[in-house]
Amino acid sequence: MVFPQSPASLSIVVQLPFIRAVAVLGAGLMLTLAGCRPNETGYFGTTTPRHGPDELWINNAGEPEWLDPNKCADGNGGEILWNTFAGLVQAHPATLEPLPDIATHWDISEDGRTYTFRLRPSKWSDDRPLTAHDFVYSFRRLVDPATASKYATNGHIFQGGAAISRGAAAPATLAVHALDDLTLEVTLVNPIPYFLNFLTFYSFMPIPRHLLEDLAARGIDPELWTRPEHVVCNGPYRMTEWKFRQRMVFEKNPQYWDATNVRLARVRVAMVESYTTALNMYAAGEFDWPGSNTSLPAEFLDELARYHDFHRHPYLAVYYYWINTQAPPLDDPLVRRALSLAIDREALVTHVARGGQIPSASLVPDGLAGYRALSLPLFDPEQARQLLREAGYAKPADLPPIALMYNTSEGHKQVAEAIQQMWKKELGIRVELENQEWKVFLANAEQLNFQVCRMGWTGDYADPFTFLELLTTACGNNHSNWSSPDYDALLRVANRESDPATRLKLLREAEALAIAAQPLIPLYVYTRSQLIKPYVRGIEGNHQDRHPWKHIWIDEADPNAHDQPPVRSGSAEPVGKEAG
Repeated sequence: MVFPQSPASLSIVVQLPFIRAVAVLGAGLMLTLAGCRPNETGYFGTTTPRHGPDELWINNAGEPEWLDPNKCADGNGGEILWNTFAGLVQAHPATLEPLPDIATHWDISEDGRTYTFRLRPSKWSDDRPLTAHDFVYSFRRLVDPATASKYATNGHIFQGGAAISRGAAAPATLAVHALDDLTLEVTLVNPIPYFLNFLTFYSFMPIPRHLLEDLAARGIDPELWTRPEHVVCNGPYRMTEWKFRQRMVFEKNPQYWDATNVRLARVRVAMVESYTTALNMYAAGEFDWPGSNTSLPAEFLDELARYHDFHRHPYLAVYYYWINTQAPPLDDPLVRRALSLAIDREALVTHVARGGQIPSASLVPDGLAGYRALSLPLFDPEQARQLLREAGYAKPADLPPIALMYNTSEGHKQVAEAIQQMWKKELGIRVELENQEWKVFLANAEQLNFQVCRMGWTGDYADPFTFLELLTTACGNNHSNWSSPDYDALLRVANRESDPATRLKLLREAEALAIAAQPLIPLYVYTRSQLIKPYVRGIEGNHQDRHPWKHIWIDEADPNAHDQPPVRSGSAEPVGKEAG
């Protein structure tokens, strides 16, 4: 899943209509907040809920690209969808183990390819019954070329999915069937070990077909079905307000099957892009938790780590740069490899990102589900210069300037500026930086209107394929212009392999083939650092940084009790090992 998080931010505090003024956070972390003395409480900012016991205020860092489960592919949208829709299974908030949700249980055929799900009686938020037919509609819509989903390849696990996406078969031929209103049968192309984990992803949430058809019958564009005045959902919360680039408000959905165990009545979500502004608002009590899509400014992490409400855990996500492999001079793999080798990743994470990230030149984190990462050099400037000479650029001046695109964030800017200087120092390359707002950035990335652009990818499930699929020809999130039939074939063979060790070997061969062509430049594996108010309960540290609102509540009894940690943070081991 593409996400906008950054490792740092230095932006100035801004005013939004619903935000009370907060003090500017200076370089020394000196707060001028009335009544706030962190050294006395041990916490960063206020420790008393400002919005009551039934309401949570968080940040989402920006507008979602889509709030349609079949079309969404970014973290801003994903955070909303995981809390407003419910799929067949759900992820345990700490372990991410797949648990029953709309499906109460399931049977698996002996060959591991056919799953039969038994659904509980449940309803949409408009009181209409939810049935197995809604899942069939959603899964077929996901792979339908008319949907233009960037996650259409997720549906290729089902028999017929790939052919449908190519336009070679009708969506109705997908091997998903409603045996009756409460029984769903799906048949996979191959048995895959991560299938149930995969189903917790929002691409596989049901779609309210009746709503889309009703809007069309009323002459309303069905694409507008996710607007507050129309939206119908089946999850713990439903949207009641959306003010563009300001806030969203979500109310508890009384029709959700497990509504009696949902404790928060309301969640208010802001759209503050500046991480320093979000940090100020947290200190002032405007946010109870900055949220999964808001990073802490890297330059303040050492200081923030001293507070009781600071938490860090492993995170299954990789920071990397896409390269448009058809944009000269980057159409030469020698140049692309030179750019990778000229980046001092150790210095990058130590002096720029500063969040305990793990430097890596590999796309797949080491140890993920038993995977052994490629042994690639993190920094070799001499070899980089040699590769440039082999590419015909004996003098730095011979190489034209390269444009590096990143989305609005001081953190991404700091990383880009550091790499700009590294490429200038080691290779003599001139680099022009291009800063763009998130939606504009995504549009240009998808249309390949760039030479080099930053990106972050959160693993959708604990298997190497969640990263390796990015470079397949059919993947809608492949923004490199690179395609290799041999790479695609290796992954297909790997996913048909029943022996786990052989499968991992094939996946590793595929990654080695891709990295040799260098269509992207991996930089590091994330860790997650965050602040959570001491009265916020139910947030568990997990390697996907997924924290369902339905498990969160406000505890006003003793918010300063140090023996009641609001989050169980993971170990400091590398994220790949933790995920494995």
